[in-house]
Amino acid sequence: MTGTTTEPDPAGSSGASTAVPELRELAPATSASYRRPTRLLLWGTGPAHLRFLKSLQKRPIAHAEITLLTQHVQVFSPRMLARFMANEVDVSQCLTDIAQLLQGTGVRWSGRQGRAMDADSHTVLLDDRQVLDYDVLSINIGAQPHREAVERAMPGAREHGLFVPPIEGFVQMWPKVCEMGRSRALRIAVVGHCLAGFELALAVRQRMPTAAVTWVPAPQDPQHDYSDPLHQRMLATLRNQRVTVLYESVAAFERDDVVLASGARLACDVPLLVLSQSTPAWLQDTGLADCADSSLALSQHLLIDPHQRSTSHPEVFFVQEDSLVLPANLRAVMNAEPEQLRVAKPPQTQFLYAGADHALAVWRGHCAQGRLAGWLKQIFKA
Repeated sequence: MTGTTTEPDPAGSSGASTAVPELRELAPATSASYRRPTRLLLWGTGPAHLRFLKSLQKRPIAHAEITLLTQHVQVFSPRMLARFMANEVDVSQCLTDIAQLLQGTGVRWSGRQGRAMDADSHTVLLDDRQVLDYDVLSINIGAQPHREAVERAMPGAREHGLFVPPIEGFVQMWPKVCEMGRSRALRIAVVGHCLAGFELALAVRQRMPTAAVTWVPAPQDPQHDYSDPLHQRMLATLRNQRVTVLYESVAAFERDDVVLASGARLACDVPLLVLSQSTPAWLQDTGLADCADSSLALSQHLLIDPHQRSTSHPEVFFVQEDSLVLPANLRAVMNAEPEQLRVAKPPQTQFLYAGADHALAVWRGHCAQGRLAGWLKQIFKA
């Protein structure tokens, strides 16, 4: 892989500042009440931005000056991570080439990296100290853990843990873990409550049949994000694949051990930290409205409205991972058509990696499992 970083991505086009369009009201208004913004900054190459860029290949926004802020030359698809870890696909099959993606879109690609932003002045600071102005800013950098906050909550995480997000760094380290697994049976703990933790635990089992694999969903409620039928199907799958599940908070990481809140110790050679809920440190000093999440004790989270805009600065969109409505909402704002804004809703259909070309398919609370679900997951690239 080339051109990857573990920091948020950015860069953009500078120019004279103009008034930011008034987008604060959620209620529909006539287009005549709005001036069309021109400068759109796309910070990062997360899945939602890749969707938007693909839409621009077919329907460019003629009047817009769009800049993509990223140092990445190629982007690894998060949806492919479990299959890559399980050795079902090569790394080249998981990458999107940025130069090729931008052809025909009219988007300017800057290779600088973003360091900070000021929502009140509508500016982004780059690593070369250049300051960029924007009318509309969309942040989709993918999961970028607040490592200092994680370390405070779970001492030893930075020294002994292998952070899965940011994904570009992890995919370079995973082959080294696999090499270790060729010489001895490893003890691997996947720490993270999100559904990605379930997928990666099964991917580890697929790649390392002799390893001792444990999924530690804590620190969050184990059923926070999924229905009971799905939860029970997940547990049955993990049991069948010989993956242990521990619903206990992690207190600390030490060499060869994960220390649990009860004081018990889980023998572990490689802890994989799938903490996609945490927010990067630089987002805490932006001026955007946020709230503390005491259940995580990891960081503060931005407050967004139903259209995935900041509640305090609605010219700023924030999507941590993927979004089906972001491309349409960016078009609506850039075309001064607030009545076209769409409400973000949880997807009705989900596909979860379940090992050996199998998947779990979830539709309106109903679950199905098997090779057919795995085939559909690949077809829909879900």
